[in-house]
Amino acid sequence: MRIGRTTRWEITRALRSKQYLVMTLLIPALAAAGIVAATAGEARAALREPPPPYLIGVILAMILFIGAFMSGVMVLYSVVKEKQNRVVEIILSSVSATEMMVGKVLGQGAAGLLQVSFWVACAYAIASRFAPVSLAELELVHWVTYPLYFTLGYLFIASLYAAVGAAMKDIQSGGASGLVGLVPYAPILFAQIIITQPESLLVRLAGFFPPFVPSVMMFRIGAVPLVSNGLRQVPAWEIALSFASLLLGVVAMMRFAARIFETGLLMYGKSPSVRELWRWGLRRRR
Repeated sequence: MRIGRTTRWEITRALRSKQYLVMTLLIPALAAAGIVAATAGEARAALREPPPPYLIGVILAMILFIGAFMSGVMVLYSVVKEKQNRVVEIILSSVSATEMMVGKVLGQGAAGLLQVSFWVACAYAIASRFAPVSLAELELVHWVTYPLYFTLGYLFIASLYAAVGAAMKDIQSGGASGLVGLVPYAPILFAQIIITQPESLLVRLAGFFPPFVPSVMMFRIGAVPLVSNGLRQVPAWEIALSFASLLLGVVAMMRFAARIFETGLLMYGKSPSVRELWRWGLRRRR
C-alpha cells in the first residue's frame, strides 16, 4: 500500500534528521539540569514525601502535548521544504496528494511517539533519583487515556499544520500558520485555571472542543482528585464524549486538510489567507 510506504519513508527520514536527534537528547538534558537545581539543598529535604498523583499526571500531560505540538510543526516544515525544492512534484508522480499527506502525518507521528516515550523514560529515571517518585501512583485511567489523547491530539494538530504548510510560500511568510498554532496551544496558557478549577462549566465545555480536548482532559484527569469535593475521577461519560468529539474532529480535519493539500500543494507565490484556506477546505474534491 502506498500510504504504508510513504509512512515508512517519513519515519526513516525523521529518525535520521539531526534536528530530531538534537531535540531528543536536548529536552532530557535540560530537564535533568532543572531537576538537579530544583532539588538542591533544602529543596531535596522537602521532597522526602512522594508527590501527589495529580502532579505526575500533569507533568506527563505537558510532555505528551509538547511532543505532539513539536511533531506537528515538523510536518509543516517538511511540507514547506519539499514545496520550495519542487521535490513534491516528483513525489506526486507516484502517490496522490492525500496519500502523501496521510503518510507524512502518520510517519512523523510514529517518530514523535518514540521521542516522547524516550522523554518520559528519562524524566522518570532522573526524577526518581532525587525524589520518591513512583508511576505506581498513577491509576488505570491515566495509562489508558493519556496515550490515546496524545495520538488523536497529534493527528489533529499535524493535519492542521500539514494543510497550512501546503498553502505557505515559505516559512518566513507565515500567514495563517501563526493563528493556527495558537488554537491547540491556548489551553497551556490557562493551565493553572484548568488545574485549580477542573470542574468549572467553562473548563468542562472546553474538554469537548476538538482542538482543546487533549490538553484540557489530561489536565483535568490529573487534577480532579486533588481539588474536587469527593469526586475521585472525571466521570466516565465525559471521557467517552471527549474521545468521540476528538475522533470526529480528527476525521473532519484529515478530510479538510486533504482538500487544502490537493489545492495548495502545487500553488506558488502569495500565501493564502485564513478565508482562502477555509474555502479550499470546503471545496468538493474532483
